[in-house]
Amino acid sequence: MTHPGIKDSYRVKAKQEGFPARSVYKLKEIQQRYGLIRPGTCVIDLGCHPGSWLRFCSQIVGPQGRILGIDQKPPTIPLEPPITFLEADVLTLSRELLPDWSREADLVLSDLAPQTSGIKWLDHQRSLDLALRALEIAAWILKPRGGFLVKLFQGEDSLAFHNKMKGFFKQVDTEKPRGSRQESREVYLLGRGFSIPKRTSNIEHRTPNSE
Repeated sequence: MTHPGIKDSYRVKAKQEGFPARSVYKLKEIQQRYGLIRPGTCVIDLGCHPGSWLRFCSQIVGPQGRILGIDQKPPTIPLEPPITFLEADVLTLSRELLPDWSREADLVLSDLAPQTSGIKWLDHQRSLDLALRALEIAAWILKPRGGFLVKLFQGEDSLAFHNKMKGFFKQVDTEKPRGSRQESREVYLLGRGFSIPKRTSNIEHRTPNSE
Protein backbone atom coordinates (compact mmCIF):
# COMPACT_ATOMS: atom_id res chain seq x y z
CA MET A 1 0.00 0.00 0.00
CA THR A 2 1.27 3.50 -0.83
CA HIS A 3 1.31 5.60 2.33
CA PRO A 4 1.06 9.40 2.51
CA GLY A 5 4.49 10.98 2.33
CA ILE A 6 6.08 7.93 0.67
CA LYS A 7 6.78 8.32 -3.04
CA ASP A 8 5.44 5.74 -5.43
CA SER A 9 8.51 4.70 -7.46
CA TYR A 10 6.40 3.86 -10.53
CA ARG A 11 4.71 7.26 -10.44
CA VAL A 12 8.05 9.03 -10.11
CA LYS A 13 9.51 6.99 -12.96
CA ALA A 14 6.50 7.73 -15.19
CA LYS A 15 6.92 11.46 -14.63
CA GLN A 16 10.64 11.24 -15.43
CA GLU A 17 9.97 9.31 -18.64
CA GLY A 18 7.14 11.56 -19.86
CA PHE A 19 4.15 9.34 -19.17
CA PRO A 20 1.10 10.85 -17.45
CA ALA A 21 0.32 7.75 -15.35
CA ARG A 22 2.10 4.83 -13.69
CA SER A 23 -0.17 2.33 -15.48
CA VAL A 24 2.24 2.36 -18.42
CA TYR A 25 4.54 -0.05 -16.58
CA LYS A 26 1.79 -2.67 -16.36
CA LEU A 27 1.41 -2.64 -20.13
CA LYS A 28 5.18 -2.49 -20.60
CA GLU A 29 5.70 -5.64 -18.52
CA ILE A 30 3.01 -7.53 -20.45
CA GLN A 31 4.48 -6.29 -23.73
CA GLN A 32 7.93 -7.53 -22.73
CA ARG A 33 6.49 -10.96 -22.00
CA TYR A 34 4.23 -11.40 -25.01
CA GLY A 35 5.30 -8.90 -27.71
CA LEU A 36 1.72 -7.86 -28.45
CA ILE A 37 2.63 -4.55 -30.09
CA ARG A 38 4.88 -4.39 -33.16
CA PRO A 39 5.69 -1.90 -35.90
CA GLY A 40 2.56 -1.43 -37.98
CA THR A 41 0.16 -2.76 -35.33
CA CYS A 42 -3.38 -1.29 -35.30
CA VAL A 43 -4.47 -0.72 -31.69
CA ILE A 44 -7.66 0.48 -29.98
CA ASP A 45 -7.31 1.67 -26.38
CA LEU A 46 -10.61 1.72 -24.46
CA GLY A 47 -10.60 4.13 -21.52
CA CYS A 48 -7.42 5.76 -22.77
CA HIS A 49 -7.32 8.84 -20.49
CA PRO A 50 -4.80 10.21 -19.51
CA GLY A 51 -2.83 8.65 -22.38
CA SER A 52 0.11 6.64 -21.03
CA TRP A 53 -0.85 3.51 -22.97
CA LEU A 54 -1.40 5.58 -26.13
CA ARG A 55 2.07 7.10 -25.86
CA PHE A 56 3.73 3.75 -25.14
CA CYS A 57 2.00 2.09 -28.10
CA SER A 58 2.90 4.97 -30.42
CA GLN A 59 6.58 4.49 -29.62
CA ILE A 60 6.39 0.94 -30.97
CA VAL A 61 3.89 0.92 -33.84
CA GLY A 62 5.58 3.79 -35.68
CA PRO A 63 4.13 5.64 -38.67
CA GLN A 64 2.91 2.40 -40.28
CA GLY A 65 0.59 1.69 -37.34
CA ARG A 66 -2.73 3.14 -36.20
CA ILE A 67 -3.87 3.89 -32.65
CA LEU A 68 -7.37 4.98 -31.62
CA GLY A 69 -8.06 6.04 -28.06
CA ILE A 70 -11.66 6.11 -26.79
CA ASP A 71 -12.74 7.83 -23.58
CA GLN A 72 -15.12 10.42 -22.20
CA LYS A 73 -12.11 12.53 -21.23
CA PRO A 74 -9.45 13.55 -23.76
CA PRO A 75 -5.87 12.38 -23.20
CA THR A 76 -3.47 14.84 -21.61
CA ILE A 77 -0.75 13.97 -24.13
CA PRO A 78 -0.42 15.62 -27.58
CA LEU A 79 -2.60 13.84 -30.15
CA GLU A 80 -0.07 13.30 -32.91
CA PRO A 81 0.04 10.61 -35.62
CA PRO A 82 -0.34 7.67 -35.37
CA ILE A 83 -2.70 8.51 -32.46
CA THR A 84 -6.32 9.60 -32.99
CA PHE A 85 -9.00 10.09 -30.35
CA LEU A 86 -12.75 9.53 -30.16
CA GLU A 87 -14.64 11.17 -27.31
CA ALA A 88 -17.32 8.64 -26.38
CA ASP A 89 -18.73 6.59 -23.52
CA VAL A 90 -17.63 3.00 -24.01
CA LEU A 91 -20.86 1.72 -22.47
CA THR A 92 -22.99 3.40 -25.12
CA LEU A 93 -20.55 3.23 -28.04
CA SER A 94 -22.16 2.08 -31.28
CA ARG A 95 -20.53 0.24 -34.15
CA GLU A 96 -21.47 3.13 -36.43
CA LEU A 97 -18.87 5.29 -34.67
CA LEU A 98 -16.11 2.90 -35.77
CA PRO A 99 -16.70 2.56 -39.52
CA ASP A 100 -13.02 2.30 -40.41
CA TRP A 101 -12.17 -0.30 -37.77
CA SER A 102 -14.36 -3.30 -38.58
CA ARG A 103 -11.93 -6.26 -38.63
CA GLU A 104 -9.00 -3.81 -38.75
CA ALA A 105 -7.69 -3.95 -35.17
CA ASP A 106 -4.77 -6.21 -34.29
CA LEU A 107 -5.12 -5.46 -30.60
CA VAL A 108 -7.79 -4.07 -28.27
CA LEU A 109 -6.66 -2.77 -24.89
CA SER A 110 -8.95 -1.98 -21.97
CA ASP A 111 -7.71 -0.47 -18.72
CA LEU A 112 -11.27 0.55 -17.85
CA ALA A 113 -12.04 0.67 -14.14
CA PRO A 114 -15.23 1.63 -12.30
CA GLN A 115 -15.60 4.19 -9.56
CA THR A 116 -14.89 2.06 -6.52
CA SER A 117 -17.30 1.86 -3.59
CA GLY A 118 -15.15 -0.11 -1.17
CA ILE A 119 -17.67 -2.97 -1.36
CA LYS A 120 -15.72 -5.82 -2.95
CA TRP A 121 -18.69 -7.61 -4.51
CA LEU A 122 -20.12 -4.44 -6.02
CA ASP A 123 -16.75 -3.25 -7.34
CA HIS A 124 -16.20 -6.66 -8.92
CA GLN A 125 -19.59 -6.54 -10.64
CA ARG A 126 -18.98 -3.02 -11.94
CA SER A 127 -15.58 -4.05 -13.24
CA LEU A 128 -17.15 -7.12 -14.85
CA ASP A 129 -19.68 -4.93 -16.67
CA LEU A 130 -16.85 -2.91 -18.20
CA ALA A 131 -14.85 -6.02 -19.12
CA LEU A 132 -17.87 -7.58 -20.82
CA ARG A 133 -18.49 -4.40 -22.78
CA ALA A 134 -14.83 -4.25 -23.83
CA LEU A 135 -15.07 -7.87 -25.02
CA GLU A 136 -18.18 -7.03 -27.02
CA ILE A 137 -16.39 -4.15 -28.76
CA ALA A 138 -13.34 -6.31 -29.40
CA ALA A 139 -15.57 -8.91 -31.07
CA TRP A 140 -16.76 -6.20 -33.51
CA ILE A 141 -13.39 -4.96 -34.63
CA LEU A 142 -10.59 -7.48 -34.14
CA LYS A 143 -8.89 -9.16 -37.07
CA PRO A 144 -8.71 -12.95 -37.03
CA ARG A 145 -5.87 -13.99 -34.67
CA GLY A 146 -5.97 -10.57 -32.98
CA GLY A 147 -5.38 -9.92 -29.28
CA PHE A 148 -7.36 -8.48 -26.37
CA LEU A 149 -6.02 -7.25 -23.02
CA VAL A 150 -8.57 -6.30 -20.36
CA LYS A 151 -8.46 -5.34 -16.70
CA LEU A 152 -10.77 -7.07 -14.22
CA PHE A 153 -11.23 -6.75 -10.46
CA GLN A 154 -11.21 -10.32 -9.17
CA GLY A 155 -14.35 -11.82 -7.66
CA GLU A 156 -16.84 -14.66 -7.80
CA ASP A 157 -17.53 -14.28 -11.53
CA SER A 158 -13.88 -14.06 -12.65
CA LEU A 159 -13.76 -17.68 -13.79
CA ALA A 160 -16.99 -17.28 -15.77
CA PHE A 161 -15.52 -14.29 -17.59
CA HIS A 162 -12.27 -16.17 -18.25
CA ASN A 163 -14.30 -19.02 -19.77
CA LYS A 164 -16.33 -16.58 -21.87
CA MET A 165 -13.11 -15.19 -23.32
CA LYS A 166 -12.02 -18.74 -24.16
CA GLY A 167 -14.99 -18.87 -26.53
CA PHE A 168 -13.35 -16.13 -28.62
CA PHE A 169 -9.61 -16.70 -28.21
CA LYS A 170 -7.32 -19.67 -28.70
CA GLN A 171 -5.29 -18.80 -25.59
CA VAL A 172 -6.34 -16.85 -22.48
CA ASP A 173 -3.83 -15.96 -19.76
CA THR A 174 -4.16 -14.05 -16.50
CA GLU A 175 -1.45 -11.58 -15.54
CA LYS A 176 -0.75 -9.61 -12.36
CA PRO A 177 1.98 -7.11 -13.37
CA ARG A 178 4.44 -5.86 -10.76
CA GLY A 179 3.09 -2.36 -11.40
CA SER A 180 -0.24 -3.37 -9.87
CA ARG A 181 -0.34 -2.42 -6.21
CA GLN A 182 -0.11 -5.41 -3.89
CA GLU A 183 -3.39 -4.65 -2.20
CA SER A 184 -5.23 -4.25 -5.51
CA ARG A 185 -7.56 -7.03 -6.69
CA GLU A 186 -6.99 -6.11 -10.34
CA VAL A 187 -5.66 -8.61 -12.85
CA TYR A 188 -5.31 -8.47 -16.62
CA LEU A 189 -6.73 -11.15 -18.88
CA LEU A 190 -4.98 -11.58 -22.20
CA GLY A 191 -6.71 -13.28 -25.10
CA ARG A 192 -4.66 -14.26 -28.17
CA GLY A 193 -5.73 -15.89 -31.40
CA PHE A 194 -9.15 -14.29 -31.91
CA SER A 195 -11.72 -16.25 -33.92
CA ILE A 196 -14.64 -14.36 -35.43
CA PRO A 197 -17.75 -15.62 -33.62
CA LYS A 198 -20.86 -16.57 -35.54
CA ARG A 199 -22.83 -14.39 -33.14
CA THR A 200 -21.98 -12.07 -30.25
CA SER A 201 -25.34 -12.04 -28.49
CA ASN A 202 -23.94 -14.27 -25.76
CA ILE A 203 -21.83 -11.32 -24.56
CA GLU A 204 -23.95 -9.50 -22.04
CA HIS A 205 -23.09 -6.19 -20.49
CA ARG A 206 -25.17 -4.41 -17.93
CA THR A 207 -25.36 -0.80 -16.91
CA PRO A 208 -23.16 -0.61 -13.80
CA ASN A 209 -25.16 -0.56 -10.58
CA SER A 210 -25.16 2.97 -9.20
CA GLU A 211 -26.30 2.00 -5.74
